[in-house]
Amino acid sequence: MVTKLFPHGPTLPSDYATCNNDANLRGTAVIWEPSSLGTTTGGDTVTDSVATVAGATAGVEVTGTTRPYVWYSAPLDADVTISGSITWNIWAAESSASANVAINGRIEKIDGATGVITLIDATARTTEVAVTTRAVNNFSETPAAGVACKRGDRLRVRIYGDDSTTMASGFTFNARIGGATPGSDGDTWVQLTETLSFAAEPAGTTIYPTDDASVVSTASVDREAWTSRGAGVQTDVTNTVTGWTAPIQVTDTAGGTVVDWFTRPLAAFTLGGAVRVNARTSETGSPGVSIRCEIAVTAGDGSGAVVWAYGGNGKEPSSTEAAQSFLIAGDDVAVSSGQRLRVRFYIDDAKSFAMIAAKTGTLFYAGTTPAASGDTWLTFTQTLTEVLPTPPLPRRSIYPQVLPH
Repeated sequence: MVTKLFPHGPTLPSDYATCNNDANLRGTAVIWEPSSLGTTTGGDTVTDSVATVAGATAGVEVTGTTRPYVWYSAPLDADVTISGSITWNIWAAESSASANVAINGRIEKIDGATGVITLIDATARTTEVAVTTRAVNNFSETPAAGVACKRGDRLRVRIYGDDSTTMASGFTFNARIGGATPGSDGDTWVQLTETLSFAAEPAGTTIYPTDDASVVSTASVDREAWTSRGAGVQTDVTNTVTGWTAPIQVTDTAGGTVVDWFTRPLAAFTLGGAVRVNARTSETGSPGVSIRCEIAVTAGDGSGAVVWAYGGNGKEPSSTEAAQSFLIAGDDVAVSSGQRLRVRFYIDDAKSFAMIAAKTGTLFYAGTTPAASGDTWLTFTQTLTEVLPTPPLPRRSIYPQVLPH
């Protein structure tokens, strides 16, 4: 079996974004356009014209209206090592034979817990694309070394123009993606030898961050997240800074103390797969923020936290409270009896804008009504069960026995 993945246009955005301005292949920090990498054609055909540069070049990414595309898969649902042949099928053309453009592809792994990016393979073919009328470029390459991917990791793809001989500036090239008809213009895809499976929508236990104090006591404001909704809408307000920035943990008040939510102590189970996060957020003054979520496994007293999954979709909220929905996922990990899960929220740069200082982002939670204000929740793939302390054995009274004479 093989797995064929199709890059989609911006009408089918990814629910994951790195929310930073990583350098493009030419070493320039840029803002990216995250779109989805799916297992079916999207029927959202997009053609984008890209200006060539004076070569030799390290590559010019296919670009949307203003930002270069980057495509993210859904979280993997099983461990896999990618080591076999990778086939690319990319429809492309250049405006002139003098442009000297070859088309190439790059595929990477994104760790579900840390966000660390690992290169799987980047092609370097030099076959020049067709002039004016797009034609398919079908080519294969086997990675130099296999890359182990865990359950919860994602794949990231970029498509780019490169030198056929030496690229010349003053021209354009284009690639067409999202075609719905196999074998026709726009039927762009990448195929892996390995069989990949992707996380299904979780349907296990839902927990709700509340305003109730947790029995856990740390330097943070410690609250409980459990299976009952809160008593009424609460807000945590976080100050922004000048971006691009590292994520900023949500605080109880603007400039206040960071907030951690802890579950109750859990019966032993295996945590793995995807978690659907529904976070109700808003911002003031269009500061370019987005919301991210982190889940960690801790000891019963909240110590020894090990991050299991982290992420967000990078979507900027408005001044009006609304839901932000995305998946985060991690590899299988054994949760021992009595351990807890810790939930943290962060504000970060938006996927398309750097954060602006002296504004705020707000998380609404502990609401009482589904799909209404404060309805922030996390749905797991597994069932989470509270483990209750073992009651002490009843005390027995012992009386002296008088034996008959």
